Amino acid sequence: MQPVHTLTAALSVACLAVGLTVPQANAADREFALVFKVLNNAFSPPIQQGCEAAAKKLGDVTCTYLGPTEYDEAKQVQLAQDMVTRGVAGLGVSAGNPKAMARIMKMAQDKGIPVVTFDTDVLPEDAGLRSTYIGTDNYEFGIALAQKVLETKKDGGAVCIQSGAPASENLKARVQGIRDTLAGVTKDKGAETLTGQNGWIEPAGCPVYNNDDITLAAQQVRDVMTNNPELSAFIAVGGWAQYAPQAYKQAMEPLKARLDSKDLVVVFGDNFGPQLPLLAEGLSHYNIGQRPYDMGYETIMALDKLTKGEKVEPFIKTGTEVCTPEDALTTCGKTAN
Repeated sequence: MQPVHTLTAALSVACLAVGLTVPQANAADREFALVFKVLNNAFSPPIQQGCEAAAKKLGDVTCTYLGPTEYDEAKQVQLAQDMVTRGVAGLGVSAGNPKAMARIMKMAQDKGIPVVTFDTDVLPEDAGLRSTYIGTDNYEFGIALAQKVLETKKDGGAVCIQSGAPASENLKARVQGIRDTLAGVTKDKGAETLTGQNGWIEPAGCPVYNNDDITLAAQQVRDVMTNNPELSAFIAVGGWAQYAPQAYKQAMEPLKARLDSKDLVVVFGDNFGPQLPLLAEGLSHYNIGQRPYDMGYETIMALDKLTKGEKVEPFIKTGTEVCTPEDALTTCGKTAN
């Protein structure tokens, strides 16, 4: 028989491998599980903090927060399925692969488990599998990123967009918002690859997709800048490359004169700690942040209402914040949550 202390340690390691918050709960508590896409990035901890804060406020709820430690769509789907099999009281998912996750959401629905999505929604045809989407309006987020470029680059130019996983619906919506805004078309028209619309083109090899790999993201920035010496704008729909600040600096510092003159305009999504000194140094011009803490918090609150038979809004927006070099180290990020 395995000693109790050894078994406890083994279980603790197993839980940490998937970012699991071990509930300190009694049998009367409701367990809500939030399954995120990947845990090893700056976006994940605030979601967990919001989840736990809401659970503490409610008192009779435990937050189980988990996801693959590295980006792995199949692993995430399996973790969500495990929570459904376990019979949690409510499920929140941010789907790396929306179509695959929809099958698990259908399983939850069939078992009477309320489901909401946060950060990343499912495909429109699967929207009936969840009660609400909680997070950013991702199309509007893309618009905001592009508008910052247009403040300086009114006549167009060459733009490269960086995204994460190609299958992520939230990121696809951001890319579409960028393209439509630069092209000067409405959402119903839907610009494809920019080939001269409103003066904008996308060079060969763009967009670049990093699959949430921070090292790869930083290398992509270097490669894009090297291969496109006359690039007018670089727009990253998330902060990946800036989470490797030294590698990012090495890629961008040789371009400082172009950045200072805004011959090259750089706009990043997210406004987390590693990014803000880079912004303050003028190595990007704007960082537009989301509110992941609020996503975790509102997900728990929505599941609480749903398990009590109450209704929730079909879309709960958590908002954004624009940061500049001037406020990067002062007020930026301080008003969130």
